[in-house]
Amino acid sequence: MPDLSSQHEDVFEEGGLQKRQDELLAITRELFDDQDLITLRLILNNQHESDLADLLAQLPEDDQPLAFDLIAAPLAANTLSEIKTPTLLTLLEYLEDRLLSRYIEYMDPDDATDLLGKLPEDRMAAVMDLLADDTTETVEGLLPHADDTGGGIMTSRLVTLREEMTVEDAIQHLREWANEDEVFYLYVVDAEQHLIGTVPLRRLLLAPNTTRIHQLTQPDPLSVRPDMDQEEVAHIFADYNLLALPVVDQAGVLMGQITVDDIVDVIQDEATEDIYEMAAMSSEELEERSVVGVVKRRLPWLMVCLAGTLLSGGVIDVFSDSLKNMNLLVLFIPSIMAMGGNSGIQTSTVTVRNMAIGHIQAGSTFGVVLRELRIACMMGVLLGLLVYVVARSWIGDAIVAACVGTAMYAAIVLSAALGALVPIFFDKLGIDPAVASGPLITTLNDGLSLLLYFSISILFLTAWRPGFL
Repeated sequence: MPDLSSQHEDVFEEGGLQKRQDELLAITRELFDDQDLITLRLILNNQHESDLADLLAQLPEDDQPLAFDLIAAPLAANTLSEIKTPTLLTLLEYLEDRLLSRYIEYMDPDDATDLLGKLPEDRMAAVMDLLADDTTETVEGLLPHADDTGGGIMTSRLVTLREEMTVEDAIQHLREWANEDEVFYLYVVDAEQHLIGTVPLRRLLLAPNTTRIHQLTQPDPLSVRPDMDQEEVAHIFADYNLLALPVVDQAGVLMGQITVDDIVDVIQDEATEDIYEMAAMSSEELEERSVVGVVKRRLPWLMVCLAGTLLSGGVIDVFSDSLKNMNLLVLFIPSIMAMGGNSGIQTSTVTVRNMAIGHIQAGSTFGVVLRELRIACMMGVLLGLLVYVVARSWIGDAIVAACVGTAMYAAIVLSAALGALVPIFFDKLGIDPAVASGPLITTLNDGLSLLLYFSISILFLTAWRPGFL
């Protein structure tokens, strides 16, 4: 049996993390089969909460509560903060209110608030009645903020100093506070808790004990409002390489701070949300426990896509008489549709990504669209020539080959234009531009690519072959 009694590894080699998690899962299953819960308890309580969260997610649903019961309360509380849905929902149904309130007391305020927010309102009220008064007061101050805002991810735990304090006083205050949490920044406030500035920890430690805090303060620090979208907060962290960021209200009163560990979670959540929406799905699907609930979330967009495919069928029906006269055109329908859709997906993905990381700003939209069109034109020429050569060699008809090559060029350029413009248009309407990607762009491009293909073919064939129709 591998030794997992310690949560520390000297070195993580390539694939080491996955190997460690696999070994932990194998040992847990083996000890469950042997009913050796004493040994399992010792092993689980010497793991990192992140490893425990991954372990619980891989266990059968019936075994998850039993394994969680073996974890000591402080570690269990941290593990709850790391667990993702639907495993979290399973444990929340199992845990009694009093035990859940005990875990919440160990949590950071932001994590406790997130956990309470996942409970039904009546159960949330019951659990909060069991919390200590100071914990309840802290959580109530954070609950009004939406989950995806700066206020929703901030913590109220931070170190504040007054300008008149000496370095000696500040260090003593820091020693008392630092028992609870890691310190990133020291915030200087006035009597009304207005944020004045910050003191770098290094400057504080190197200054003489009699130095006043106001002499060390860096004024006008970066800060955010509690209603700022979490994705925008993440951009600020990335642009300025921050470890923490203060949150202030309209009056400049310090409300809390956002730390980099929460921003890592935000980046992961936003990426997950974009991936789901690019597939015409909802990230809320992760919290659905029933198959019917998932179907209800996926079906509307699939119905929209179905309508789009019927549009393609309608285009074929309109040109059905022409196709009877030139059935060779049918051979290249899949190529035209597929390449148009692929071009649109590539462009929309790049556009959505640039918008997500802030590379597309007001005034730069035209330049972005123009660049994508130039790229599409070059790709269209190359692919159009390639498919012309293939069609010419395959069927031996130069006119049909010219129709296919020209339609390929036009479909790629049009699809790229839609892939760039539709996400930008959605963003202007306040709709997440990720929704414009995936099935929506593909379905739209299929119908338009067919329309271009048949229109160009009829135009060429009637011009070069009188009497074609």
